[in-house]
Amino acid sequence: MTQTLQPKQRISSIDALRGFSLIGIVLLHCMEHFDLTSYPEYASELMQKIDTIVYDVIRFFVQGKSYAIFSMLFGLSFFIQMDNQADKGVDFRLRFLWRMALLFVLGYVNGLMYMGEFFVVYAVLGCVMVLLWRVPTKILLAVALLLFLQIPEWVSLGKMLMGVAPNERSEMAKYMSSLYVECADIFANQGFWDMIRFNLWKGQLAKCLWVIAVARYLQLIGLFIIGMLIGRKGIHRSEENMVKWSKKALPWALGVFALFYGASLLLPALGLEGFALGRARMLLRNYANLGQMIFYVSGLTLLYYKSKGCRGVLDKLAPVGRMSVTNYMVQSALGVIVFYGFGLNMAMTATFAECALAGVVICVAQIIFSNWWMKRYYYGPVEWLWRTATWMKRVPLKR
Repeated sequence: MTQTLQPKQRISSIDALRGFSLIGIVLLHCMEHFDLTSYPEYASELMQKIDTIVYDVIRFFVQGKSYAIFSMLFGLSFFIQMDNQADKGVDFRLRFLWRMALLFVLGYVNGLMYMGEFFVVYAVLGCVMVLLWRVPTKILLAVALLLFLQIPEWVSLGKMLMGVAPNERSEMAKYMSSLYVECADIFANQGFWDMIRFNLWKGQLAKCLWVIAVARYLQLIGLFIIGMLIGRKGIHRSEENMVKWSKKALPWALGVFALFYGASLLLPALGLEGFALGRARMLLRNYANLGQMIFYVSGLTLLYYKSKGCRGVLDKLAPVGRMSVTNYMVQSALGVIVFYGFGLNMAMTATFAECALAGVVICVAQIIFSNWWMKRYYYGPVEWLWRTATWMKRVPLKR
């Protein structure tokens, strides 16, 4: 008889956090027109101001935070998978590497549609977690903090400020920008297959160069580690633990955000200008984003367990999180159809308010569909394929 892998019990509050992050991701991607960036102009100064406010508000609340939640939960999921198999006497590390190879394939396929997708990056950086699995907790915490400090970027900035290096982008960053300029013309004015041809290599390369240019790879690995450390501490194992640690983290998160976001606003007064100013602001706001992300996680966790009304709302997001891979890939497909020239061409014609509305429509549709699907099936369609290929055994789908 063929062995069947039975579904595991899910932690709904964590799935709700993952769903919340996906909602934020699609809203931000809609404001960025799925990498086909354009800025509408109006004859009316009032309408221009309103549209700018919509854009700035969504970026402030979402950019750098939603992906951080998703990344931290990726690290927690890694721990849960490894720990569950260890309880059975199974070393899951090689299987996890195979799982990352499969994620790389899913990401590459997804990247043929939307070059800014992140599964390829997760698949590559996720392999590092296998090397860190048995590293002592204190050392891991120190490594995570060093990664968050982004020391190589501060060294580079210091060289600019001392005049050792030019106050401008690196050659790599300039080449990356040229790829984004090239893709903008293709995505806006050419056809579907032209987009695919560009994304076969250049689109994938542009994404990877962006991850390096903004030092996102350092943060990602750090967030993966923090997720794994949350698992080691057992915070996810009970409502009591999650509430206790959320209460502890909340004021610290607000303090970190206020300190570094406030510092980023003071940079022009310190005489910084040009590329160095933008770089320093990015680094400080990376720290602020971590504080804001922890505030979201802690706050939503407390709302989930302490407010029945909020828990009911967040439970509607949990199915979105349970089928996060499927939803992320669907977002990519819908986004390019809505915003690119061969589709509805909203990147060239829509206001930011209209783009935000498009994002809300996609979010509502995914919430409704995910809730309908998860009542009938154990996994999302892509999750089921991924799990089946991971184990190469029969996995039940229909409830």
